[in-house]
Amino acid sequence: MDTNNRLTLSAKYFVLPVLFALIVATYVMVTGQHNQASWLGLVISGVLFYGAPYLLQGGLMLQFKASSRVIHAGFIGITLALLWIASLWLLPADPSGLPIQWLGYWPLAMVMGLVFCGGQMLLTKLFAQ
Repeated sequence: MDTNNRLTLSAKYFVLPVLFALIVATYVMVTGQHNQASWLGLVISGVLFYGAPYLLQGGLMLQFKASSRVIHAGFIGITLALLWIASLWLLPADPSGLPIQWLGYWPLAMVMGLVFCGGQMLLTKLFAQ
């Protein structure tokens, strides 16, 4: 897989945190007392926060020239981490008002990305024979 295909694949996966940031910022706008300027700030900070693991994963996959299977596996792991943390925030109401579970997003995304990448590399090695 060449560099342009890896870059394109990483860009396609980066759409997920951008969409998530837009959804969360719009949700906050509709339910809170925010104006258009704070909505833009929420979108930008959301893209940076939610997208950081995706950017790191994409950079690592470009650097190590990973196969498309490993790239997909890593991004799937990171996406599952985002969905799991989001389900903790969105589904049950947090009575404290402080979404403390978001502190676990980056470490969980890193661990799940590494586990999924490592698992895919192991499966490839085992079944390539």
